[in-house]
Amino acid sequence: MQIEFFNDPKIILVCLILASLRVYLEVVGVDLQKLPITKSLGERGKNFHRTGLWVSVGYILLFAPQTLLS
Repeated sequence: MQIEFFNDPKIILVCLILASLRVYLEVVGVDLQKLPITKSLGERGKNFHRTGLWVSVGYILLFAPQTLLS
């Protein structure tokens, strides 16, 4: 079974924009630990945001060259 949804260039572009926004927020210095959802996670919230940053960086590294060259 082939999933065509994940091969859609529009979806990949939207995800790249969201990943770039996530990395931008980290570079600018926004304290994501003050978000309400992070407070409810407790200590796991710190790992949650760190993992999200690495996933965003990985997504950009994997899909940005393909999107820019096509």
